[in-house]
Amino acid sequence: MQNTTTLNLFSFNCRRVDYLKVFKCKICQEGYLGDAPPTHCPFCGAHQQYMIEARDFELQEYTLTDVSRRNLEEALNLEVSNAEFYFCAADRADNVADATMFKRLGKVESEHASTIVKELRKQSPDIIRDKNMCSNMNLDNLEESNQRETNAIRHYSRFLGEATEERIKEIFKAIIEIEKDHLSLTDGRF
Repeated sequence: MQNTTTLNLFSFNCRRVDYLKVFKCKICQEGYLGDAPPTHCPFCGAHQQYMIEARDFELQEYTLTDVSRRNLEEALNLEVSNAEFYFCAADRADNVADATMFKRLGKVESEHASTIVKELRKQSPDIIRDKNMCSNMNLDNLEESNQRETNAIRHYSRFLGEATEERIKEIFKAIIEIEKDHLSLTDGRF
């Protein structure tokens, strides 16, 4: 008599998923696989309402105005600078939680830069990960993070008000929400 074992794929104490769906972020255009949309895009941080099923994803054509082009260029410079700052701060953080937070913020700001260059239809700038542009003191970097996020929110709110293209309005609205989330990470910590 031969001894056989049948393997049940759903018997490993894991949550059963009926089927995976493919979602796409309306802001950064990255994909996500899951049975439900995430609360925030894992790439750019956009809130859940921007995560839609990929089969429903469509970008409308539009012409970028000179004002929006100028504002996107300025936003790109802010995002690149913020990403470089966060990568520096991650390397100099004095605890694992802040190092992790700063590294993730660097990646999110890098994704924002990538989103902006898609709209500008230009090549992505280099983001230098070892640029010496932050303090050796973690507390100083938390304060600068707060100032950078406040500055970004102020600029992007103005850019949102000046935009006439629906796509650009949507991007700035979403990024303002994301930057407010980032701001909440440092409020009251310095």
